[in-house]
Amino acid sequence: MIQIPIFYATTEGQTARIAEQLAVLFREAGYASAAIDVDSPRIETFDWAPVKAVIVGASLHLGRHQASAASFVRAHLHRFLGRPSAFFSVSLSAASVNSAEVREAQRIAREFCANAGWNPDRIVTFAGRLAYSKYGWLKRWMMQRIARKEGGPTDTSRDHELTDWTAVSALAAEIMRDADVRLAS
Repeated sequence: MIQIPIFYATTEGQTARIAEQLAVLFREAGYASAAIDVDSPRIETFDWAPVKAVIVGASLHLGRHQASAASFVRAHLHRFLGRPSAFFSVSLSAASVNSAEVREAQRIAREFCANAGWNPDRIVTFAGRLAYSKYGWLKRWMMQRIARKEGGPTDTSRDHELTDWTAVSALAAEIMRDADVRLAS
């Protein structure tokens, strides 16, 4: 009986890591919570009755979020109604020193929700991770060039965590507050 599910779509795994951390924070606060991949067969039998809040996360690549996340939101939007909800977008653009790139990542996150017909209570962007160890040589080289231009980490012998985990914790706290306020009403 999951009270706060975190549904996610991920390409390189950082969105899943953030979703898992959110679930841990909710469980530590006494809520039943789990991170669930939107491509999981578990979605088909998910029990929405005990849900107090809904969170969806997706990663941004080349200006787009995963199509599976958009399909999930459109298919289950009616279940989000009346519940606190949030969307989080994960990208390296969110960590940019260029404020225009940060704003663009935020705009794309808002556009994702609008295109799906969803008006969540919160839309946030989190920086991802430079997963150099997971990239092929060409992508590693390209990502290193981008990181250099941005003043980011360029050591390709290891991965670099850019996610602001304090901001992730803040989102969890806001969702719990919203869920508790709606339950009291």
